[in-house]
Amino acid sequence: MVAAASMAGIAGAPQFSFGQSAGGKTFIKVFMRGGADGLHLFPAVGDIEYYNHRPNLAIGTPSDTDANSALDLGDTYRAMNPNLEPLMEIFDAGRLMIAPSTAMDDGGRSHFDNQRWIGKGARNNAIDGYLNRYMQENAGVDHPLRGAVLGKTSISTDIKGAIPVPAVQNSGNFDLENRNFCSGAGCADNQLTDMMREIASHEIDQPGLEAEVRDNQLIMLDSIAEVQASGVNYTVEANGLNYSNSSLGRGLRLCAQLLKAGVPLEVAALDWNIGWDTHSNQLPSNLDGQFASQDHGYHRRIREGATDFLTFYRDMASNLDNVVVLVGTEFGRTVIENGTRGTDHGKGSSWFAFGGPTAGGIAPDITSLARDQLFQSRFVPTRTEYRDLVAEIMVNHMSMPTALVSTVLPGHNFTNHGLFNRSVA
Repeated sequence: MVAAASMAGIAGAPQFSFGQSAGGKTFIKVFMRGGADGLHLFPAVGDIEYYNHRPNLAIGTPSDTDANSALDLGDTYRAMNPNLEPLMEIFDAGRLMIAPSTAMDDGGRSHFDNQRWIGKGARNNAIDGYLNRYMQENAGVDHPLRGAVLGKTSISTDIKGAIPVPAVQNSGNFDLENRNFCSGAGCADNQLTDMMREIASHEIDQPGLEAEVRDNQLIMLDSIAEVQASGVNYTVEANGLNYSNSSLGRGLRLCAQLLKAGVPLEVAALDWNIGWDTHSNQLPSNLDGQFASQDHGYHRRIREGATDFLTFYRDMASNLDNVVVLVGTEFGRTVIENGTRGTDHGKGSSWFAFGGPTAGGIAPDITSLARDQLFQSRFVPTRTEYRDLVAEIMVNHMSMPTALVSTVLPGHNFTNHGLFNRSVA
């Protein structure tokens, strides 16, 4: 139930306290694994080339009366997929930023390589994830849940490293039970965890694996206690909405639960996985090129995820200035649809963010999908480097010194695009 990263230390590394306390700042990173098609999420309806390149996949303009046409963002070039409609409440409030031409400049088109490099903040397989390096540089609150993977059990690359983090899939079963160590109704008196804590509390003379096991065990037990305590008085406050039971829904619910309980959660890693690797059947072939309705599985899951984001937005309304959610993917898809009504691995894609100092609107964008304007004549080019988004959140929201950007994101030459400069209380 609990996974933890390596405990390898970083001797002599300087640390700065710019961080966190209960009620402090939080950075939630959500990853769309599989390479999400940014042109499908935020179509370039103002470009005739979009319709020429995608005769079967293109979404109708907002001026169309069809319920499946794109949603108007007040921009002559970009619009929003109708299945993302729940996000319109956030966009209309000026709290949603869309970066529709975002990528890792020096990335490739392998799922595994790009996910790993994006998680590490550089094409360097030997370093820790950038969220873990952020925690290493910030000598903030020593807490078992200052960083966490939520909604799933595997540790994401970006948060893996020297500081151990728990992975909590679901708060309801985040516990250790054994009938030989329980008494009372429902194992209310869990002697197993008490005994484990007693054993783990003893000092170990031998360095190495034994000490690492002990430290990780204490973190596991402390995490269990915190998660269970945070759920006691937690109520979803989202004007009738509730979280789905997807990994994204569970993860966002846990974030809200922990933050409302005053847990000093600094960074969290979540996944939004719906089958983004759309090589074929991105739209069902039996619809004769018409945009698939919400009832089509892929698009229904897009709407489910957008609803989870809106639920979190409403649930965290009173604390939204303290929380930024950044949603991204390893790469986009080809601009030109393939022969099986799908799209293949590409370059730029659409990332988006909301909360905290996020400035609403659309980030630097392309102006044409003509072949001579595309990267290698096939891919959406990069207008926003994803590391600039990460760095700006860390600097403007988390108050990390700008001088540390090149440490957390090795070798990156940070450009501040002013996408997270909204004034907050």
